[in-house]
Amino acid sequence: MEKKLTIANKVAYGFSDFGNNLVFVAATNYLMFYYTDVAGLSLAATGILFLVVRIFDAFAGPIFGILVDKTQTRFGKVRPWFLWMAVPYAISAVLLFSIAFFPASTRLPLAYGTYAIFTICFAGLGTAINAILPSLSADANERASANMFRNVLGQTGGLISGLAILPLVSLFGGLSSSKGFAIAMGIFAVILVIAEVFTFTNVRENVTPAQEKPVPLHDSIKALLPNGPWWTIIITNIIIFIGVVVKNSSTVYFFKYVLHNEGMSAIANSLSALAMIIGAITIPFLIKRFQMRTVVIGNLGIAIIGQGILLLAAQQATIGVALVGVAVSAFGLGAAQSLMFVMTAETVDFGEWRFGVRAQGLLTSVSAIEASIGAGLAGVINSEILARFHFVPNVTQTASGIMGINVCFIYGPAIIDAICIISIMFYGLDKVSARMHADLQAKRQAELNEGVLNS
Repeated sequence: MEKKLTIANKVAYGFSDFGNNLVFVAATNYLMFYYTDVAGLSLAATGILFLVVRIFDAFAGPIFGILVDKTQTRFGKVRPWFLWMAVPYAISAVLLFSIAFFPASTRLPLAYGTYAIFTICFAGLGTAINAILPSLSADANERASANMFRNVLGQTGGLISGLAILPLVSLFGGLSSSKGFAIAMGIFAVILVIAEVFTFTNVRENVTPAQEKPVPLHDSIKALLPNGPWWTIIITNIIIFIGVVVKNSSTVYFFKYVLHNEGMSAIANSLSALAMIIGAITIPFLIKRFQMRTVVIGNLGIAIIGQGILLLAAQQATIGVALVGVAVSAFGLGAAQSLMFVMTAETVDFGEWRFGVRAQGLLTSVSAIEASIGAGLAGVINSEILARFHFVPNVTQTASGIMGINVCFIYGPAIIDAICIISIMFYGLDKVSARMHADLQAKRQAELNEGVLNS
C-alpha cells in the first residue's frame, strides 16, 4: 500500500519553490528593465547577454542532474542539495542587481559574470526541486497533490515578489537606483535561505530502489535518449518558457508605454501569480477525470483566450480589461505548467519501467535547461523585436514602438501557446500509466522481499 504524504511533507516541498520564486520572478520580470533603465546597458547588448549566458548555463542542469544521481548521503540523494545551493543562490541574486554600483565601463562584463553565476545556482536548486518529486511518492495523484502545494507556494512567492519588489525598490532608493533593487533582493535572499533549510529539514525521499547505487552516466543516457514522452515534455516546456519569459519581461513595458500606468505592472504581476495559483489548485482534481495531455491542451486554450482579451485591452487602452486578460491567461498557463512537472516525474517512472534505469536526477534536471534555453531565447527575441520596432526607453513611443511591445506581450505568447498545443499532442504516456505503475510497484515489492530473505 502506497504511503500517503502528510500535509507537512507537501508544505515543506512547496516552500522550496516559494523561496526560489521570490528571487527568480523578480529577476525574470525586472532584470531587463534594470539593465536598460538603471544600469544603462543597450537593448542589443542585453539581448546578446541573455542568449549567450543562458545557452552556456544550459549545460549546468544536466551536470547537476548527474551529480544528484551519483549523490549518496545519510540525508538521501536529493535532499542535501537544498542545503548546499541555498546560500550561493541567495548571494548571486543580490549580486545580479548590484552592477549599477560600478563604473559604466565595467557593467557589461559584470552583468555577464553575475548573470552566469545566478543561472548556475538557479539550475542547481531547480534540479533539486524537480528531482525530488518522483521520490516523494510513487502515486501519480500524490505527486500531483504535492506539486499543487509546490505551485501554490511557489506562485505565492512570485505574488509576494510582484507586490513587494517595486515598493521596496522605491522605499530604499527609487526605480532608477541600484541601491533599491539590491536591498530588495537582499531581503528576498534571506527568506530564500530560510525556506530551503525548512524544505531540507521536513521532506523525505520515499521512493528509492531497494538496493540503491549511484547511476552510471551511460545508464542515465540510456534512459534518456529513447524516452519519447520525456522528449515531448522537454520540447513543449522550452516553448512554454519562451512565451512566459517574453511576456513577463514585457509586462512593465506594456503598462508603462501602452497603458501609461507603470505602477499597474506590479499589480498585473501579482494578479498573474494569484491566477496561476488558482490554476494549479485545479490540477489534482482534473487529472482524476481526464488524461493529463487533455488537461494541458484545455488550459493552453484558456491561455490563448486570455491573450485575446489583452488584445482588446491594448486597442481600447483599458487597464481593467488588461487585468482580466492577464488573469485568464495566467490561469491557463499556471495549470498547464503545474501539470508538466508531474508529467516529467511520470517519464522518470517510464525510464525505469521501459529501460530498467531510474535516472531521476538527469531526467528532471533538464527542466533547468528548459528554463535556461527558454529564458535565453526569450531575452534575445524580446530585445530584437523591440529594436526592430524602434523602441527607445524612457520616451513617448511611436506607433511602431507600441506595436513592438504588443508583439512581445500579446501576439507572440498567443502563437507560442498554440504551438505548445500541437507539441503536447505527441505525449502518449497516459495510455500505459496504470500498467506502468502496477508493474513498478510489483517490482519494488519483489526487491524488498528479496532483500528481507537475504538479510
